[in-house]
Amino acid sequence: MISHRSEGEPMAEGKVRCTRCILPDTYPNIDFDEKGVCRVCREFDEKYSSIDWKARERELESILNRYRGKGKKYDVLVPFSGGKDSSYTLWMMKNKYKMRCLAFNFDNGFLDENALAFVKKAARNLGVDLITYTPDRELLDRVYKRALEATGEFCAACVVLMPTAIFRAADTQGIRLIAAGFSDILESPPPETSYMDRVCFRDIMKPAFDLKELEWDFFFPSWKRMFGVKQINLPNYIPWDLPTIYETLNRELDFGKSMKDVRYDCLGTPHSSYLFRMRTGFGKYEYLYANMVRAGVITREEALKVVEEREPKEAPEGFDEFMAGLGCDRSILEGIEKKSVFNFKTRNRGFREFAHRIRRLLP
Repeated sequence: MISHRSEGEPMAEGKVRCTRCILPDTYPNIDFDEKGVCRVCREFDEKYSSIDWKARERELESILNRYRGKGKKYDVLVPFSGGKDSSYTLWMMKNKYKMRCLAFNFDNGFLDENALAFVKKAARNLGVDLITYTPDRELLDRVYKRALEATGEFCAACVVLMPTAIFRAADTQGIRLIAAGFSDILESPPPETSYMDRVCFRDIMKPAFDLKELEWDFFFPSWKRMFGVKQINLPNYIPWDLPTIYETLNRELDFGKSMKDVRYDCLGTPHSSYLFRMRTGFGKYEYLYANMVRAGVITREEALKVVEEREPKEAPEGFDEFMAGLGCDRSILEGIEKKSVFNFKTRNRGFREFAHRIRRLLP
């Protein structure tokens, strides 16, 4: 159910938007208070306004000290896409925290060639080992097609595929710590529209696959994930200041980008953004840049300008060719608003929360 109050700010495109961030009235279950501020902003303040970053970094140092020097060759595996977040995480792990890093690059079949070139150059300049894993493309395309047909999005497959590849790489290399660059504050998708776990993924795939075919790439043993390898996200422990990040990366690694640049490390991003908008009624850029406004990274006016310029209002260039590569066409858009991951089984919420608490507590 979508609801809103009239106190939000009416916009030229006919939407009512939050007066603090930019979320529109098409966002699920949204409401605005008497000042026009949406419930997501209010929930953000409750969750993040009192973070003690000095205490968080002391906790980070404590974790890193437990793993530093313990591995045969590496202390930590860093997933490395070539984007700003993973690049800065790798730079920090190597240079500030003095960890012996293995950079792990995952090629999902849509990796931009320029991003891959930067990955190789940056790893060489940092003096860290790099491995790239590329699963069988035919298998990936079949998985993407099934996910798209069933849920209206193909990204759901990568939500399971990428962590499995990362954990399996760490396990096979004898590494017990993963340090990633995912920021809950800046990147978390709407829980009302976006979710995936292995129970859900299995339920989506079982009509189209012998699940043994997917075991290696999509199903890492739960006991190893919980007790064998620990993952942390660096932005949860230190302030994730994007201007400082870009300045550091351009100075140290010749990153060649700024906050104003459009950067698609995954060539599927424009197409997934369009499908998301068709399915939900609002855009990926809308929620991502709303996150950035709340975090104080950019102004509301800057975010509105970016959304106007980049949010796909119609199928992006190359959409038909991209769909054809997955064995689909525009008929996939028929009834897409009724498709959802929530039409399938998901892991029990109580079990999920228990598992997350255990992982946080384990050394």
